[in-house]
Amino acid sequence: MKTSTKIGVGLLVAAGVATVYGKAKYTMWNQLTGLDSNWCIELPPEGNPRNYLAENYPDIAAIIDWRGWSVYPGKYCQMGQQPAHVLARRIASGEREEINLPVPSKRSVAEIAKVLAPRIWADSAAIAAILGSDSMRWQIVPNTYRVYWEMSAEELATRLRIESTAWWNSERLKKAWSHGLTPHEVVTLASIVQEETAHASEAPVVAGLYLNRLKKKMLLQADPTLKYALGDWSIQRLLDDDKKVDSPYNTYRNPGLPPGPIRIPDLVYLEAVLNADRHNYFYMCASPDGSRTHVFARTYNQHLRNARAYQGMLNRERIYR
Repeated sequence: MKTSTKIGVGLLVAAGVATVYGKAKYTMWNQLTGLDSNWCIELPPEGNPRNYLAENYPDIAAIIDWRGWSVYPGKYCQMGQQPAHVLARRIASGEREEINLPVPSKRSVAEIAKVLAPRIWADSAAIAAILGSDSMRWQIVPNTYRVYWEMSAEELATRLRIESTAWWNSERLKKAWSHGLTPHEVVTLASIVQEETAHASEAPVVAGLYLNRLKKKMLLQADPTLKYALGDWSIQRLLDDDKKVDSPYNTYRNPGLPPGPIRIPDLVYLEAVLNADRHNYFYMCASPDGSRTHVFARTYNQHLRNARAYQGMLNRERIYR
């Protein structure tokens, strides 16, 4: 065979190979992937996200490997089936989804962690551990935040600290200082007020009462702090022996506010403390009518009458604990 003929045959073979190769890459590039409905790829930030992609979405992984692209962890969603290159480009550029993360008001960070963990990468144990420190608990501002799915517990804590700093703007700081309180103390008092009343409408009255007691250097004698110290929120009737519990959260024995919040309070209760009603009430007692509201008193004698009426209701209902 002449040399020219050999070259011609070689070129034809090369052209054929190139054509086959090109068709294969074109097919791979445009291969439909995904579901007919809304679907998402969740690439974990730990381990090897490239391997995870190869094991679960080989069409997309093949394109990324072919082009030498990077793989960014995150949540990537599409509506209906898409050509593989669409998701490959998004993953390579980190064009991931933001999600709504509702941080709730709860009694414990464990309860909050249970709500958050199914929505982000961090697990509930890691979330509870990092949010449970005394320096962190008061900086949890319940709200809904836009975050990335691959958020770690550390990143969550950082975000919440940033949001807390933003919430405590100059106007709110001035209001706190006008009551002689720091932001930490406002959160602590708000947590007591929220446990004291389920009715946000009377929260400013309750907050004003506690502020009056603080200014007069009276013991707060807040029943919710006693339940927190006893570790039992189910108690409906506190006894005199309960008031002897040795705890910094026992405001029947220790003056001033407890060392930290007894729950993560809702924003409405933070605002209730900052905008507390000005009045002359120093005492309150649960209303005997079962409304879960309170009756307020200026003098101790008035309070004793209110307390007897409430205790009578508990006796009639046979509530002894």
